[in-house]
Order: sequence, then structure tokens, then C-alpha cells
Amino acid sequence: MREALSLWAERERLRIEILAAVDNAEASLARDQGRKITSAEGAAALADDIKRRGLARLSSERNTR
Repeated sequence: MREALSLWAERERLRIEILAAVDNAEASLARDQGRKITSAEGAAALADDIKRRGLARLSSERNTR
């Protein structure tokens, strides 16, 4: 039971982080601060940046556990 509650709490924390990130992104777009992607190269560069930041975050989280 304790483990189930711990897993639920972790998932809830992650869900709240995701919702906050979406709220921040929407606010940024409302201020016209979004990125304009006009080419396949631009989309690929954005995807690479997202992947790099995601991997860095995962590595950081693993190191703190």
C-alpha cells in the first residue's frame, strides 16, 4: 500500500509539472514569444534541442535519486 501511494504521489507530481509547463508555454505564445518554424531544418533543430534537454533532465533526475 505504501509503495502504491508513493508511485501515485510521484505520478501526480509529474502531472502537475507537465500542466505547469503547458500553462507557461501557452502564456509565452500569448505574448508572441513562440518559435516560428519555417523549414524542415528548423523543425529538425527544434526536435534535436528538445531531445537534448530531455536527456539532460533525465540524467539530472537519475543523479539526484
